[in-house]
Amino acid sequence: MEVFNTPRVLLVGSWGSEGLVSALTDALYRGASWEEVLSAQTQELVERRIGAFYRQGHWSVFEFMGAQFIVECSRACHTQFIRHRLASYWSESQRYVDYTKRKIRFVVPVGFPEEPLRRAYEDYVKLREGFRPEYARMALPNAAAVLFAVQMNARELLLNFAPLRCAYTAQAEIRHVCWQMFAHAWRLWPALAKLVWQDLPQLHRDFCTKVPRGEDCRLYAIKDAEEKHGPLPDKPWLAAVAYGR
Repeated sequence: MEVFNTPRVLLVGSWGSEGLVSALTDALYRGASWEEVLSAQTQELVERRIGAFYRQGHWSVFEFMGAQFIVECSRACHTQFIRHRLASYWSESQRYVDYTKRKIRFVVPVGFPEEPLRRAYEDYVKLREGFRPEYARMALPNAAAVLFAVQMNARELLLNFAPLRCAYTAQAEIRHVCWQMFAHAWRLWPALAKLVWQDLPQLHRDFCTKVPRGEDCRLYAIKDAEEKHGPLPDKPWLAAVAYGR
């Protein structure tokens, strides 16, 4: 068995782009040929249009962009994650995976005792002597790691998932996962992600709940998640923080 603290997020694919969304504006409203539309795109034009769509509330256009991830987190985290229904999931099944033949992993906060996890795994191994994995899995705790694939469009990821799960009020583990996904979104859709970063404290009424007065709600949530589950592998928003954005 293996016990670790940091949930993992791997970007495995994406579709669409901010350039595509911007180009569709010309194709649909001006009737220009697709070749003309693409050649007319500039970074300034793309950023201006993405900003206009965002500020005017025309968020459905962001569904033309999306990403696919492989996530590994605890069963407790996975249960919270799949409540977000505007996404597609494909999860590892404890019913079929035999953890006597494949190493079992547990995801827990820093400082969590390993002994209860070891006892639970030993019970699982004993149960497997006479029962199938779907029966033996009943002995596994919520800390058992689950690998799953998730696909979300940019609207769901940045304008629904992030305001809920990147907030300090979210459990630290899924918050750690959320900030990892936000970092990938920043690389894929920088204009939109930067606008969302600026507005995160206002995008959900509970985003700053329980955050001490005077603290930046975003940075406070990140710091706490890192204290419990280790450093985030990527924090592209640091430049924006340096400029006070």
